[in-house]
Amino acid sequence: MLDIRKQGDIIQSMRKLISALLLLFAVLTAVNAASSSGGIPIRDDLFWSEEELEKIDFSAPLSDSEREYYENTHIYYVTASPSEPVYIYFGHAGISVDTPDMPEIMFDYGTFRFDDSFYVNFIFGRLYYTIIQSYASYRYDEFINDDRTVKKIELMITPEAKKAVMGFLAYNVLPENDTYLYHYYKDNCATRPRDIYNAATGGEFRSWAESIDTGKSWRAWSTPYMHPSLFFAFILNYLQGPSVDEPVSLYDAAFLPDVLLSAIEEFENTEAETVYETKTREDTPLTYSLTLRSIPIALIFSLFILLTATRWRGLRIVGDIISGMVWLFMGLLSVVLLFMMVATNHNVTYGNWNILIISPLVLALAFMHFASIGKRERRKSIGRLSRLMLIVSSVMLVLKGCLMDMMIQDNIAYYIFALSAYASEYLVMVLSASRLAPSMRREYVLGQ
Repeated sequence: MLDIRKQGDIIQSMRKLISALLLLFAVLTAVNAASSSGGIPIRDDLFWSEEELEKIDFSAPLSDSEREYYENTHIYYVTASPSEPVYIYFGHAGISVDTPDMPEIMFDYGTFRFDDSFYVNFIFGRLYYTIIQSYASYRYDEFINDDRTVKKIELMITPEAKKAVMGFLAYNVLPENDTYLYHYYKDNCATRPRDIYNAATGGEFRSWAESIDTGKSWRAWSTPYMHPSLFFAFILNYLQGPSVDEPVSLYDAAFLPDVLLSAIEEFENTEAETVYETKTREDTPLTYSLTLRSIPIALIFSLFILLTATRWRGLRIVGDIISGMVWLFMGLLSVVLLFMMVATNHNVTYGNWNILIISPLVLALAFMHFASIGKRERRKSIGRLSRLMLIVSSVMLVLKGCLMDMMIQDNIAYYIFALSAYASEYLVMVLSASRLAPSMRREYVLGQ
């Protein structure tokens, strides 16, 4: 009779677990599916560069005096190497124009203002950037004072194209035309000069660059530039979904200033001029594996979780505090991701599978760890919820392996972090149960 009762208890517990698992998976999948490309309405007075470039004739005839003038005019693509803070990790780019009758002028598409409207617009994914013009010598001095490598390469385009480019830039900097909708990968300080250069070459640059498959994704190109901070690399990659894991051509990879410079060098078969060489800054590494770097992070966090299973009260307190703080941070980060997925124009977050791996439910783990501080036994529900999340993450990993074409997101780093942490939380529950009397162990673990 006792064995039958035990079996019934186990079956009932498994039914509860399966029901909770299915409900959790259904809810989070529905939230993930709610990500759409609709976004929030944006301003209707923005300057759409490619559309405006299509209206320009880059081969309009010149008079003799005009031809002489533009033959002695030089247009350069200029880059500055990465710097701090995080929004300069990827470097900077601009176009400069050096005419016979004026000092060199730089046109800069990477300008924004830190005012109240900027923060609100940034939160909702409406990144309104502007183009400004200034003396190139001023910008060079600014980059040099920050010890950033500065390079420039002359754009080998016809005098007719030079006139058209200068006219376009002059039109673009007008107050009614100077604002555009910035995008991390598709419309930034490098892609705007890229599109201008492509138009000036009659589309030849794009045809050439798009024929070159880089074998890398948007994420693979951008992540090495995050090498100064593992913290920001971990956060920014967590927030980005599968859309940035599509393979890209060299033309798309030229969203990075350095890549565009190298592409122009190869296309024109020439070498850029180095205006200034950094004396202190490291070069950007060719590769950067967030997966490998996540392993020690996961091990250290798991160690703090396991401290909550020790018999020493001081170590348990330290373990609960650290574990609670980490889960609190990850929970808040997942709430931010959820908000960005369903309520903003940050389309790189849409359809992000990470919301199922590290979900807002981990906030409950944080609060339960804080509630366990100083107590002889930590809350049993920590292990039970972790067991549920461990199963969800394991199922997701299996599905990822079986459906690689559908679940292409490069997020193994977060599986490593989540699975090791959830497993450690559950192991602590098992270790705590082992200290109890045999008659109480089943109740502790199964939550009867």
